[in-house]
Amino acid sequence: MDNKCKLCKENDLEDVGSHIFTESVIRTALNEDGFTKRADKELMFEISVNKVGLDFFGSAIQPEKIEEITGKPVTEEQIAGNENELINKNLVCRDCEKRFNPIETAFVQDIYTHIVKKSHEELKKDTCNYIAFEDKKLIALQFVIINVWRASASNYDNWKLTDEQEEYLRSFIDKTLVGDLNSILERTTQFAGEISDFDFALNYFIQDEERLSDNGVLIDNSVSPYFILLNRLSIIFDFKNISSDAIPEFLTAIIEDNVACIISSQLESELRIGINSDEQRKLLFHRIAMHQLNQIITKCNETFYQLHHKFLGFYPPQSSTAYYVKTMQDYVADKNGDINIEEMMQLIIKVVSDCGRSYF
Repeated sequence: MDNKCKLCKENDLEDVGSHIFTESVIRTALNEDGFTKRADKELMFEISVNKVGLDFFGSAIQPEKIEEITGKPVTEEQIAGNENELINKNLVCRDCEKRFNPIETAFVQDIYTHIVKKSHEELKKDTCNYIAFEDKKLIALQFVIINVWRASASNYDNWKLTDEQEEYLRSFIDKTLVGDLNSILERTTQFAGEISDFDFALNYFIQDEERLSDNGVLIDNSVSPYFILLNRLSIIFDFKNISSDAIPEFLTAIIEDNVACIISSQLESELRIGINSDEQRKLLFHRIAMHQLNQIITKCNETFYQLHHKFLGFYPPQSSTAYYVKTMQDYVADKNGDINIEEMMQLIIKVVSDCGRSYF
């Protein structure tokens, strides 16, 4: 493995745990309910074709809480394999890790916190469903580029830009993230022409309810324009001007009321962030959950049909399919939502074996 920093490409890695996404933006989506600041109170869950259930728990999470969630005591194996996939120790050196701080701090303090602290009544009254910030566009541009590059360079959730696109962003970050915030913004202006093929739009989702951990982190790994969800903030980005006629599938019929108003390429120094209702937030997360569950169902079904055909020479008849469906339904009900994909694959093998014995 290359031991060089992926940003400067000069310094050796120093076992620095770099957050892939800005931690202060995503924290409440990952923390145990009621904890908004402590970084050791994470309770992270995954729904994907690789895993369903508890994915990581912070060092301050009590064993009783984990047992309450999983239905069984914490094992030594769980503790040994407890790794936060949102932190990458093979990404940047210590010096480069510090270079992100001025932009991330400015974005959170001057932009994100300003929105979070506004009353929902105020946000809902904003004209054209957006909130505007004067002279903050460069901060937002750098914030987006930093998060996108770190996700791609980390191959987060098997998502990656092309080598050319990733280098396009890396080179700009390396050239501009030098010194304090004012120096960074001056260099961003100076070299803005070198990032003219990158465009972005931001949306914020109001949350009326108390459970801040209801939200999550996601990258849509389909075709562009790309979509990243960071808690209550969504990023649309592309390597060409974003059009209101082409938005990510997850956001169709959700942001149409504001997307034409916030396209960044149409603005000068003003930053506009779309404001979306709690109902739109719930619709978005419902779509995400259904998408992930459908991927799991599709993978299981394909595995069953392929294994049956491979080992028995023909595709399963209706009776065998019904047996497979009933077995999987019983498994999901018995696990009470804490599904293990590897266990499901083993169960499918057993079903195929059972079917084979019933035919002969």
